[in-house]
Amino acid sequence: MTKYSDIQSLLRRARHNLPAIDQVASYLLQKRYSLKHALWAYKKYLAYKPGDANAAFNYAYYLGKDGQFEAAINMYKRSLELGIGASEEVFLNIANIYTDHLRNNEQAKVHLQHALTKRPDYASAYYNLGNLSEQDGNRSEAARYFGKCLQIDPSNEAALARLADTHRFVEQDDPLLTRLIGTAKSCNNADVHIALGKAYEQLAEFKLAWRHFSKANALDKAALPVYRQVVTEAVFHNIKSQCSRGWLTHYRGQSTEPVFICGMFRTGSTLLEQVLAAHPAFFAGGESEFFPRLVAREFPDYPRGLESISTEKLYFWKEEHNRLVESIAGNSIRLTDKRPDNFLFIGLIKAILPSAKFVVTERDWRDVATSIFCTRLGLTQNYATSLEDIRHYIGLQKELVDHWQSILGSDLIRVQYEDLVSDPRGTISVVLEGLREAWDERCLCFDRLVNTVQTASVWQVREPFHTKSIGRWKNYKQQFVETFGAELNS
Repeated sequence: MTKYSDIQSLLRRARHNLPAIDQVASYLLQKRYSLKHALWAYKKYLAYKPGDANAAFNYAYYLGKDGQFEAAINMYKRSLELGIGASEEVFLNIANIYTDHLRNNEQAKVHLQHALTKRPDYASAYYNLGNLSEQDGNRSEAARYFGKCLQIDPSNEAALARLADTHRFVEQDDPLLTRLIGTAKSCNNADVHIALGKAYEQLAEFKLAWRHFSKANALDKAALPVYRQVVTEAVFHNIKSQCSRGWLTHYRGQSTEPVFICGMFRTGSTLLEQVLAAHPAFFAGGESEFFPRLVAREFPDYPRGLESISTEKLYFWKEEHNRLVESIAGNSIRLTDKRPDNFLFIGLIKAILPSAKFVVTERDWRDVATSIFCTRLGLTQNYATSLEDIRHYIGLQKELVDHWQSILGSDLIRVQYEDLVSDPRGTISVVLEGLREAWDERCLCFDRLVNTVQTASVWQVREPFHTKSIGRWKNYKQQFVETFGAELNS
């Protein structure tokens, strides 16, 4: 195993050579070393050669990876001042920070337009403008931007898939469906197969839909780490063992009262956040990376390390989180964080923010499994490509939430998706009472909100309450019976 002193020596030898630093930094990230080493190297190099635009760009990139977003933007701007080539890419990166981390789509649009000023045929800028329009709920504008991206780059399979997401398929002879089918025949792009699966589902061609959902998941499964049930069970067991009631009593205190909405993906967390966002007491913060990034940085073998957290560290992280909340929502409103997999970190979050409240969304596991299988969740959710693995993970997640409930009591509220859409007034009233907020009629009109939504549910949550998604799994009952047999109704 490489020692800390060896890393420092390696970086010192490379500090006056940018290609060498780039190589060392890449190596460190591949080996999961702390970003601080790479940041230190670029900082030292720029002190030696302050006029190197490429070094400034690379330094900005790693600052962003470390969560230092304002510093990253300033360093990207520094690279522009130094005359970096292909400046449109710099503007694109700045826009991505504003979109993904600072919740400022207006500034993102400004920088994407700067990119197009530099390069009018920059397909990536049009693609990202399509993303922003989608997040704002503007379907026609999103379609226009994705279409423009395809006009510039007809082979852009991702743009084709996203264009299909904006479209409603009602006829078999739809030209866009024909194009999707033709592309899917010769490509291994999972997004295209997911988009085609959704199109067939809208046309009630469920066998064809499942075929393409399965193809997409097979492609993803081949590229992801193998999901090992025994290993995952051990991780969940260790979390419960470490984060006991006794452990948490060491970290009592007062803090702000953010609300963490979490649970399995595709259980209605985005819907619930939109409902609360319609209430004047809350601001929808979306899926913050704050705690997943904190865990990756401080606890690479999570939950190992939780047993020895210092009060100084807890205070530092609390202040860091408070600054994030203030930058997004200000001091006069409660921020909601709806990162679903924060359920893994509830004990740590409660230790850092003792007054935090948690709302866990739940749903019929068969509908959850269907929705996850028909959606690409990303590289970190390697259980999501198999119905059996999804079911296994749902079971572990429920047991862990039961554990948190036994420790936190009324600070954790569980919401059943079916109750939320069938009896919104009664269900929302219970949630607001648990969060110590008064009822507000606007919660029932959440679909009229003009705000940004950055999840896979971006189009669904623009609709009023409905029960159409309950029992979706029955469209694929044959596949569920073949997979689960007698356990299907358990």
